[in-house]
Amino acid sequence: MVIVATKMSGPSGQMTWIRGGPHKVDGANIRAAIDGSLKRLGTDYIDLFQVHWPDRYVPMFGDVEYDPSNRFTSVPLTEQLAALGEAVRMGKVRHVGLSNETAWGLMKALHHADVDPSLPRVASLQNAFSLTCRTFEAQLAEVCLEEGVSLLAYSPLAMGLLTGKYLEADGGPPGARLNRYKVGF
Repeated sequence: MVIVATKMSGPSGQMTWIRGGPHKVDGANIRAAIDGSLKRLGTDYIDLFQVHWPDRYVPMFGDVEYDPSNRFTSVPLTEQLAALGEAVRMGKVRHVGLSNETAWGLMKALHHADVDPSLPRVASLQNAFSLTCRTFEAQLAEVCLEEGVSLLAYSPLAMGLLTGKYLEADGGPPGARLNRYKVGF
């Protein structure tokens, strides 16, 4: 059995190769991402379609504290879930997931699906989890266990830190993630 999973990215003016640098996770961008994935993958449906990061400020990429001064206007979660629900009803998507989400965001999505049966229930959460990044355990582990949401851990080798390759005298391979995207680790 083959399971097809893919995701769409959230707001990023830096990734212009993705739908012109997606500005928001709204219905139009969700539909475009799903249709584009179906076409590129050459399939009739996607088993798991994930929203790669929220359409609102959340601490990411090593940040662990929430800073409300970074908030910005975002697309309501109900609008996003409605577009995902439409794709499920059309048979384009079987299950939906979230990525880089907080306990608050996951619980809001689950609550909306509980009160409105036309909205899909989140099946999975793809967040960082490794020996060096254990933030999932603080709040999300309980939510996922109690709500039946599976964790799809990403970066289990902490962007390569746990391989030892950055301990080399030259700082590791120039093409390695931390050398390509100097992100302050």
